[in-house]
Amino acid sequence: MLRLVALAVLALALVPPVAADTWRLDPETEIIVEVPWFGGRAIMRFPRYAGTVVFDENDLDRAAARIAVSARDVRTGFAPADALARSPGYLAATAHPEITFTLDRIEQTSRTTADIKGSITFRGVTRPMDFAATVFRYGPAAENPGRFEAGFDLAGEIDRTAFGSIQDVPAVAAVLPVRIRLLMVRDGGS
Repeated sequence: MLRLVALAVLALALVPPVAADTWRLDPETEIIVEVPWFGGRAIMRFPRYAGTVVFDENDLDRAAARIAVSARDVRTGFAPADALARSPGYLAATAHPEITFTLDRIEQTSRTTADIKGSITFRGVTRPMDFAATVFRYGPAAENPGRFEAGFDLAGEIDRTAFGSIQDVPAVAAVLPVRIRLLMVRDGGS
């Protein structure tokens, strides 16, 4: 009997753990930074991004992500503002073409909300960054049941001065709201 138990334990040890699912970012993903500026606001959009996300709703401790956006491709809808945003005093896009977020952990706060903890690297400086996340979609896509979608609205703030971006403070705000509408997809159902 002891030998049978030992064989069963050995067999279980040899079975690889089930991996969390790897997701891809959908083009519906949108990354926006609002810039309070001289009594108004400018909206910076980051249309070019790439990343890897490993996520399993049943095992949040195994979640991992790294998402990079192109600072060189920031868009405000006004060419002179685009050039200013990319300049050394703001994003420093030539010297630091990517802004990256790396996930440390997800803390579920309710059935549809979570706190996202991680770090952001901006202008070559890495600092902690937290987001409040709300689920807006989770399940098979209506138009394609073989496509499983997970969508999250994330909200946070970044103090750009902590990364050395001090140009025009206080006329251009130091603390900037960050909003991300993150849609991840995987094929093959749930």
